[in-house]
Amino acid sequence: MGTGFELFKHSTGNGEGFGFILCFDSFLYTFTVLPIRTAIAVFCLVKNLFSSSASSLPPSQKADILRTLLLILTVAILVPLTDASKIYHFVRGQDTIKLYVIFNALEIGDRLCASIGQDILDCLFSRSTLEPLSHRVPFSSHTFRPLVFFLLATVYNVLHCIVMVYQLISLNVAVNSYDNALLSLLISNQFVEIKGSVFKKFEKDGLFQITCADIVERFTLTLMLGIVAFRNLIELSGSEFDFDTGGFVLPKSFGWFWFRGHKTINFLWTISYPVLTVMISEMLVDWLKHAFITKFNHIRPSVYERFTDVLCRDLASGSAVGRRGARKHTYVDQSPLVARRLGFSSLPLAVLAILIFYQSLSLLFSLPSATSGSFSPAGIWDTESPVTRGSFDFTNEELLRCATWIFLGVLIWLCFVVIKIIIGVNLISYATRRRAGMEARAAEDVVNDFGRDPVGEGKEERQYNRELKTLLDNQRDDMSPTAEIGENPPRNNNDGRGRGKKGRIPLEELTRYTMVKRIW
Repeated sequence: MGTGFELFKHSTGNGEGFGFILCFDSFLYTFTVLPIRTAIAVFCLVKNLFSSSASSLPPSQKADILRTLLLILTVAILVPLTDASKIYHFVRGQDTIKLYVIFNALEIGDRLCASIGQDILDCLFSRSTLEPLSHRVPFSSHTFRPLVFFLLATVYNVLHCIVMVYQLISLNVAVNSYDNALLSLLISNQFVEIKGSVFKKFEKDGLFQITCADIVERFTLTLMLGIVAFRNLIELSGSEFDFDTGGFVLPKSFGWFWFRGHKTINFLWTISYPVLTVMISEMLVDWLKHAFITKFNHIRPSVYERFTDVLCRDLASGSAVGRRGARKHTYVDQSPLVARRLGFSSLPLAVLAILIFYQSLSLLFSLPSATSGSFSPAGIWDTESPVTRGSFDFTNEELLRCATWIFLGVLIWLCFVVIKIIIGVNLISYATRRRAGMEARAAEDVVNDFGRDPVGEGKEERQYNRELKTLLDNQRDDMSPTAEIGENPPRNNNDGRGRGKKGRIPLEELTRYTMVKRIW
């Protein structure tokens, strides 16, 4: 464990921190860059409809329109289907053990949906699918194929969003529970994660995939915990609860450690403490997991620099994922290349954020009528939109208030656009600077290749281990190979060679969902 602190700097400080920012940049892309690109594409589409001489839309603009339509259609389907109050009380009525099972089942469903959804979206936004899509092309099987892929993408997006909604509300139930359900859920999940990965054989390709999974998991967990904290903040800000004298009424996860100070600071600390506890423990578990994986498998911490180089290469060059020659320029939208490498699903998370934001606005508009002085965790989800009540009569004061909120929303959106531009420029600059030393780091990383000598073992120890392995693997102790029913007889190689080993996949051609030994 002598390199543990060095590993913390490489994996947490550089690799996973850089990947976290990439996920945030891809998430902001859906709300900032995509609406602007869609507006331009719609303008060009309208102009082409009224002009007979104009050429058809390029595939990139068709992809922008389809992506926005997919987002809007998914939100329109899920708004009446996802009754957060019913889901909250359904999950809340389960036992702690059932809550643990539900949360782990949803986590597995999330990974399965992300894997198949990535392939569906790749098919929808591929150049071969979008090029025949034009009002000037007669209807045929080629023009019908984009509609089929769009329907499949809608079904996938709806299912994945439902899984994420249940996952979010299950986490919210754990945070707002009046026992230590959050603590037990957190500890059990993290110990299972350590047990399932530490005591296994890893090469750098498997370590790269588990690093991608940790990056996506950390960002998703941060976003969901931030949503939970935001809704709790809205609920508690609308009450007259006294944090100094009535702390015993709050959920236990809110009171693991009380901070005595100013009322506002105490209020913010009460909301953010469960979130910070989960995130710090998640970072600690990831650090321990990677430290022991590299220790047991004799992998140098410098391999995380190569992982960062792979992500920077995608970000700077915009080359396609997979085989460089075969799949180059296959996808018309090259912006989410790094997200595809990480296995990050930005569209379902964007729909989840829109749904929760819509419900939060309903809760925020109903705060002036809230006179209750006590906190009820279930009250966060018992909201009803003014639109669903059929209230369309607005006074001048309400119209002014709506105009104020619209102006504030546009201002916040502009701030996010500026943040996206700043993050994007800095990421491209950082990736371009790192390209200068990629070849040197790739040459130094030979020490981590498959079949290399173990790190930390001397010459005599390696010679002894080879002799011991030869003694244990003596083929005279093996039975002669026999064919199973319906199979061809296997080849009998007495010298142990010619087993037809597959070539190992380079890191540049590896994604999170590439089957090497296991999908993380």
